[in-house]
Amino acid sequence: MRRLDPRTVVARMLTLSALRRQWGLVVPLVAVFGLQGGFRVLGLAGVLLVLVVVSGGVGALEWWRTTYAVDGGRLVVERGLLSRSLTVVPLDRIRGVDVHASALQRLLGVASLRVDAAATGGKQDEAVLDAVSAEDARELRDVLLRQARRAQAAAPGPAGPAFAGPAAGPAAGPAVGPAATLPSPAVPPVPGEAVAGEVLARFRPRWLLYAPLVGSYLLAPVAAVAAAAQLLDDVHLPLPARRWVEDVVGSRPAWPLVVLAGLAVLVLAAAGAVATAAVANWGFTLTRRGGTLVAERGLLSRRQVSLEHDRVRGYMLAEPLTLRAVGVARLSALVTGLGGEEGGGAGAGGSRRGQLLPLGPVGVARAVAAAAVLRFDPPLRRHPPAARRRRLVRAVLPWLLLAAALAVAGLWAWVVVAAVLAALGVPLGLDRYAGLGHALDRHAISVRSGSLRRRQVVLARRGVVGWTVRQSWFQRRAGLATVTVATGAGTGGYDAIDLAAADAVALMAEADPRRVGPLTIVGR
Repeated sequence: MRRLDPRTVVARMLTLSALRRQWGLVVPLVAVFGLQGGFRVLGLAGVLLVLVVVSGGVGALEWWRTTYAVDGGRLVVERGLLSRSLTVVPLDRIRGVDVHASALQRLLGVASLRVDAAATGGKQDEAVLDAVSAEDARELRDVLLRQARRAQAAAPGPAGPAFAGPAAGPAAGPAVGPAATLPSPAVPPVPGEAVAGEVLARFRPRWLLYAPLVGSYLLAPVAAVAAAAQLLDDVHLPLPARRWVEDVVGSRPAWPLVVLAGLAVLVLAAAGAVATAAVANWGFTLTRRGGTLVAERGLLSRRQVSLEHDRVRGYMLAEPLTLRAVGVARLSALVTGLGGEEGGGAGAGGSRRGQLLPLGPVGVARAVAAAAVLRFDPPLRRHPPAARRRRLVRAVLPWLLLAAALAVAGLWAWVVVAAVLAALGVPLGLDRYAGLGHALDRHAISVRSGSLRRRQVVLARRGVVGWTVRQSWFQRRAGLATVTVATGAGTGGYDAIDLAAADAVALMAEADPRRVGPLTIVGR
């Protein structure tokens, strides 16, 4: 059995996350120092010193009572003093290894390692080592993934993995149904590359200019600006400074100041979005090492996410309206066990776990998808005109009804607003229809939908585990149906919306004739 690195004690004493764990001590300490004459510099220093000492003691206890080992085809992690916990992860159930090092951990030469197990999907299936030396983290990651592949290969299961290794060629003979084995595309190594393996993608600094078009990158600086504004509102300016501000504002018209303030907010938000994207994605590289895809990123804190290639079932290309306008997309892998819309869980942290390209030109994203996952070239089939009518009715009719109600009430100014929104619904409905599509080849099936938030999913046929056909009353009258392709990766299912009913049956029968052969009628 091995212990954590002793330097983890220093990390525990200095990191804010570790200090927050001792937040319960703040109230009694504040009370003690407050009763002794109020808070001054010495009192604040005393509170901080107590928190640091307690955090160091907790870190020392965690280092002393945490052990781990790889033995008998299992990873065993044992921790705790009074309440002992034992985590056992079978190697053949490992679905990925995440190595993360904050700025302080990088300075100390340590890293945190998390092992995801493909069991119930809960936190109890994860083994966390926080922290081991950076060298041990890399070595342990390689050992776990290598032995996990051996254990999975030795375990009984269906013949052939979902994706073959880098040296594998195309499957011999025609592929039939979902049991087809996919070839893995070979990518030549980058000359002079120091990192072992084949580099499939590398983030370019100029792509940071697209960050202001991504809502999640804008959220952080906007939240920071709002917090700063609240803080300034709570802080009472000295009287001379307040009079100076009143004189400046009062001596000029209000609208130029409003315009300048708006422009300043936009510039600061855009700069903050670029900075947020740089901190999160600086130095992003996607590398294939044996049967593993390794994504590494981060400016201040570095993170390495390893995904077993055999657990990748496809990919999702996300093209929101703002990114689509400049030909940019985001690429994520659909991985069994990770869950989440992008194969990596919800939220900022989780969504990144399955990312193959955080942001970049759509052509580059498709090339990375072909190199890292699978190549899919067939053009998408358009859906029938009835689907276009449904898009237009949904985008226009509600505003027309609202305009009629407002006209009855005599609110003509609002009638004009509703009419303008109805007119804007026409191009929106047409764009939604243009976003619909589906396609199929011998290896994969693809579905696409959305306008403001368009996404195209390419799913390996072997990753399809079932089908669901839905028809509303309006769809039955229009002769349409929605087909959900069920899979064990990502969100669990992806929709081909408003196909012709006959095309829905044909799609399922062509993709999965063994299961769907008896199904011939939809809508009766």
